[in-house]
Amino acid sequence: MASLFENTFAKLYSKTNKRYVNTFVPIKRDLPKGKTELNEDETEVYNTLKRAVKNIEHIAEKYPVIKEINEILYLKVLDHKDLIFTITVEDGKAEVDLGYYIEKKPSYVIPLYSHNVVRLEEVSSDDELDINEIYRITRVMFLPFLQGLYNGDYSQMPKDKSYMKLDNFIHVEVKGPEGVEVEGFEGPARATVVNVDGQWLIFEGFQGDPDIKYEMNIQQALKFAYLISVKIIGGAKKGASLQDLMGFIKAYNDLKDEVQIYERDWHTEEEYRNKN
Repeated sequence: MASLFENTFAKLYSKTNKRYVNTFVPIKRDLPKGKTELNEDETEVYNTLKRAVKNIEHIAEKYPVIKEINEILYLKVLDHKDLIFTITVEDGKAEVDLGYYIEKKPSYVIPLYSHNVVRLEEVSSDDELDINEIYRITRVMFLPFLQGLYNGDYSQMPKDKSYMKLDNFIHVEVKGPEGVEVEGFEGPARATVVNVDGQWLIFEGFQGDPDIKYEMNIQQALKFAYLISVKIIGGAKKGASLQDLMGFIKAYNDLKDEVQIYERDWHTEEEYRNKN
């Protein structure tokens, strides 16, 4: 829980920065628990997913930073009715369970197809992931990751979030290698992010004329996810103060400046009226 000093600081920052979103309201999500009995095809998907996750555990051993990730993933297999899996990731290890029968809220809700699970096992089987395969995984998880990052658990941080410097109308694109396509997730990794009444809503593709537009490569996208999920949200959950987190928040805002490619020349209705 943020201290009185931290809340006061956040409010003072907000008074001098009217442009940015200051309130994050959690989105209510209906998460079915899923079936408990599987047919032969569904059992194969389950076993394939467990093998893929074990492969990724081996890959994670080469990258110590991955061991900092502690998340709960809710997977919904779209081409099988009510086929739900929960993956609990902690300290570089992951456990796959059938259904969603835990009390903790998932960090990410990921819709995917059974062929994506098969592909994940194939590409992870040699304990290596090249940039093409990393992009394919990113493309499948692009919208769920944005949902998770923008609708993460910020409850341990000051209520006024203006210091995060987030506009209420954003375009985001992750650029992949030329010619790489993902079955079931055609087109580039593009999203429109809007804040309505404090709620962050994420839509596939670009809509309208945003306040700001970000375009990034795979490495920059992974850095964003790391800073927000592990260092900022994760740090707050572990009791880090706002002062402790400010270095990571600055790195996050610096990265946004680095990948910004467009900014609209007005940001409020008053500014628009004054220009027109």
